[in-house]
Amino acid sequence: MNQMLDDTDKLILNLLQDDATLPLKTIAEQAGVSVATAQRRINTLIDNEIIDRQVAIIDPVKVGYTLTVLVMIKMATSSVSMQQRFERVMSAEPQVMMCYEISGDYDFVLVVNSQNMQDYHAFTRKFLTSENNVNHFNSQFVMNFIKSGTKITLK
Repeated sequence: MNQMLDDTDKLILNLLQDDATLPLKTIAEQAGVSVATAQRRINTLIDNEIIDRQVAIIDPVKVGYTLTVLVMIKMATSSVSMQQRFERVMSAEPQVMMCYEISGDYDFVLVVNSQNMQDYHAFTRKFLTSENNVNHFNSQFVMNFIKSGTKITLK
């Protein structure tokens, strides 16, 4: 899909990743195109699902989610249906910020935000059990955010 992106598309995407609330006029000026062209290109990027969604990113600590945990998951069985069930459950759970299927010793890694240790403990009791095909999990607690972002810088 990257072959389809020209320099103007990449510039627009970089601008939107920095601030999705930028006025269309500002985007057009910085990209060196007309407002109509900027709007058409953004719509095309949305239609082609290159822009997946536009969101506000908040500081979890400032809204009471003071505990961030990286959770390594080892499944009990490698059944496709059980794995897909786990994926659906994790996708629907608001505390799960990210869920990745990974290679190596573990099957999944989660990023979980919780209000405190009791909240996280309740999460583990509810979701990281044999009923959800979890054989083993390892919790790594984030001590400090050095860098946290979503931007993919396009060149």
